[in-house]
Amino acid sequence: MWIAFALISAVCMAGSSFSLKRAVEHGGSVVSTFTARTVSGVLLLGLVAATGAWHPLTPAYWTAVGLVLVPEILGTIFLTLALRSGDLSLVQPILGLLPGLVMLGGVVLLGEVPSPPAGAGVLLVTLGVYCVGLQGGGSLLEPLRALGSTRASWFAVGSATAWSLATLVHKRGIAAVGPFPWAATLAFVSAIGLGLALPLLARRTSGEAGWPEPEQRGPWMRFVCLGGLAWAVQQMGLHTALRMAQAGYVVAISSTGILVATALGILVLGERAAARTRAAGALLVCAGAVLIALFG
Repeated sequence: MWIAFALISAVCMAGSSFSLKRAVEHGGSVVSTFTARTVSGVLLLGLVAATGAWHPLTPAYWTAVGLVLVPEILGTIFLTLALRSGDLSLVQPILGLLPGLVMLGGVVLLGEVPSPPAGAGVLLVTLGVYCVGLQGGGSLLEPLRALGSTRASWFAVGSATAWSLATLVHKRGIAAVGPFPWAATLAFVSAIGLGLALPLLARRTSGEAGWPEPEQRGPWMRFVCLGGLAWAVQQMGLHTALRMAQAGYVVAISSTGILVATALGILVLGERAAARTRAAGALLVCAGAVLIALFG
């Protein structure tokens, strides 16, 4: 059952990324993400209130909030800085480190030791996500070589590392209050953090915070709301799956969403570059997901 929730998370992650990509055509990336997370938080809080799923706020809950605050916000800010200062072809492959980092962190911090076949599946997914992120026209090792010369690649490493730590903390938050309340908490935590970061980032971009122009606000708001809805459903699926299975397995399966995002990019946005490496990466991701499903 956890695989179904992880796959729901994967599909909605792709939908959220696609919607935000369209939103930033009309407004700034941080502003768009901040608004989408706020929309997600309102939707999730409404769901929690309607279902009566809220739990008492115990010390364990507040400890989890304190632990997740910094890595969740840093992961988002690092990704924004990476995309601002470098090409997507260098940034996206590095984010493929996330499943492997979560698996290693789960072993060290949570005592979640994967079975050898499932562990191999997580590594295949990691390699596959790396290959899907390659844009073509360059070396397979170009994103790794860029670690020695570009800040963008190191920002991407920072984002992957921060989000892997946040994922491990999610297990504590879910245990304290349940998956839906924790998802609502995470939405508001990240929205507040991004809101506080907006003035600082605006200074780095000549005072422009990135709010859309009046004539762009209609389509921007539609894409932002769609992205917020998709992110809310993604979080519900992700945290429900994390409650039922090892973090490394869940993140690896949910990372298959990059295949859906790639397909959307090809079919809707016309992004047909690097079809060969993307096809190879898709095969690796699928093979890894099968191993995790069979032996996880």
